[in-house]
Amino acid sequence: MTTELTEAEAEALLARKTYVAKANRRFGRRLSIAGVVLVALCLVVLFGGGLVLTLVGQAVAAGTANDQLDGLAGIAKGSLAALPALILLFAVCCLVTGEQLRRGSMAPSSKPRTGPLPTASVVSEFRVLGVGWHLLWSTTGLVVAALLSGIPVVSWFTGAWPETVSDDHSFSGLWMIYGSFALGITLASFTSLIKKLGYVRQYRVRGAAISDGGPGKSFWRWVDYRWRFDLWLTGAGGVLLGLSPMNLSMAVGPYGSADALSAELPGFFRLAGPGVLLVSLGIAAALNFWRAGEPLGSGESFT
Repeated sequence: MTTELTEAEAEALLARKTYVAKANRRFGRRLSIAGVVLVALCLVVLFGGGLVLTLVGQAVAAGTANDQLDGLAGIAKGSLAALPALILLFAVCCLVTGEQLRRGSMAPSSKPRTGPLPTASVVSEFRVLGVGWHLLWSTTGLVVAALLSGIPVVSWFTGAWPETVSDDHSFSGLWMIYGSFALGITLASFTSLIKKLGYVRQYRVRGAAISDGGPGKSFWRWVDYRWRFDLWLTGAGGVLLGLSPMNLSMAVGPYGSADALSAELPGFFRLAGPGVLLVSLGIAAALNFWRAGEPLGSGESFT
């Protein structure tokens, strides 16, 4: 038996929900800011650690090595290897939770359970990020990836810094690893933007009928909506593309040779080729998101 609320009780309940929603948005905004600060701190650690190793390497080359410098170099290299990953883990936790609270909501799924596979138990909805902001954040990620990966690659070809840092204090490999992950995240973000623009274009053509989906609706819903394979594919492809130049580090530049380059090129293409393929498949999947018949800014769990 259900009991209807009085007008006063209904108003009190609405006021309570409004208060909780505002509190969640305020807390989410703080979490998002904390996440951005942690990302900035990660970059400080990466670039600061590289600078410390460079200065220590120069001191060693000048003959002023001592135990304190060796200890400082060990701390810098250890921090470069592990600390950015740990900071990024907390940053992702803050950003995902913060954005969910700031511009999203979660509720039990209203879709009936059909078929042998588990269906969604929870549906999450976000206020869609504007194209301008989306492009800004994606471009920022591209700049970060270009700095972390581009500086070492250019130095391999030119022999400039950081290639001039001694092998004992080299950090180019660590920059390349983190740069490849930054490239993967950035390409996933650009793919999300492509998906958004493609969806809007289809909406202009189909109008409200876009909610009916298109040919292969069940397949594209499973690929693009349930599992977000469009983003996973481009992200994984971006990581492979970011790592692929590492095969050429000893084969190019002042100390490289044609024979060394020909020997290392197959390794480069073994990473770059699948990377391009995965990115292409991810973009193709993103352009077909509209066929899933689901709105932008929503997702569901598999449990």
